[in-house]
Amino acid sequence: MNVKLDSLIEKIKADGVDAAKKQADEILTAANKEADEIIQKAKDKTDQYQKNAESEAQSYQKNAEIAIGQAARDTVLVLKEKITVMFEQALIADIDKTLDKDFLKDLIVRFATIWAKDDDIQVLVNGVDVNALTAQIKASLKNNIKGTVEIKLDKKISHGFRISKKGDNLFYDFTDESVLEALQVFLNPKLAELLK
Repeated sequence: MNVKLDSLIEKIKADGVDAAKKQADEILTAANKEADEIIQKAKDKTDQYQKNAESEAQSYQKNAEIAIGQAARDTVLVLKEKITVMFEQALIADIDKTLDKDFLKDLIVRFATIWAKDDDIQVLVNGVDVNALTAQIKASLKNNIKGTVEIKLDKKISHGFRISKKGDNLFYDFTDESVLEALQVFLNPKLAELLK
């Protein structure tokens, strides 16, 4: 009976150990499976974070490239504008030198000789002695004209003059601004070509 009891105890021990071993194996398998799932989730999250970081970095780089390109275009436009303004200032200074009092007087006399033969004309100027200029022009024209020449001050004119027949809306503009505008038609394309 002892043998049976010993055998029974051995069997119970073996069954208990096997059951415990089986249960331990199942717990270990479940734990390993859960650990693998946790690791996989962590890898997936890491991959997602990396993709997001790469996407944001590319987005920042693209935005930076766009901003740099825009800044470069803005710089070129500002530079072109500044060069054009400097060129216009230099040109207007030369025009102002050319449109001196003697040149203006000669030009006005030539126009007056043609226009004032039969009509009255009006000349608008600034920056000159109107009485002296009127006297000079009348002396130059003498009695070669039938019309009158009226010279008036116009504060809107900085250099040069405007001339027209009295009562007529048509006038010729020889101010520095209009001469510059006329010259820009020819100069600006060339200047733009140089700036490219």
